[in-house]
Amino acid sequence: MLLPFSRYEECNYCKADLHVCFACKNYDPNMSDGCREDRADFVLDKDKANFCDYFKVNTKAYKKKDNAEARAARAKLAELFGEELPDQDSEEETNTPQSEADRALAELKRLFGDD
Repeated sequence: MLLPFSRYEECNYCKADLHVCFACKNYDPNMSDGCREDRADFVLDKDKANFCDYFKVNTKAYKKKDNAEARAARAKLAELFGEELPDQDSEEETNTPQSEADRALAELKRLFGDD
């Protein structure tokens, strides 16, 4: 990803907007309008792309979610129905756009018998 990026820039993996208040160094949830830059226009949706001229990329804005609770729930469901869970590491790898395309192509080949 090249910096600075445009208002239309999206995450390669999840397609989330990147030019958002939450990803800015000026973002401060303790401020009344959520921004330390007093000249910036008010932005209602802090997680949507905006045209703020005072946007500065905060490289530490991303916080990886703890999916332990969700994994535990999936494990209980799998146990209940007698299924096996895929490895957690391989699950993260298969979420990339390229692997989704590869899986779709493999499924098409399987359906049409073109191995």
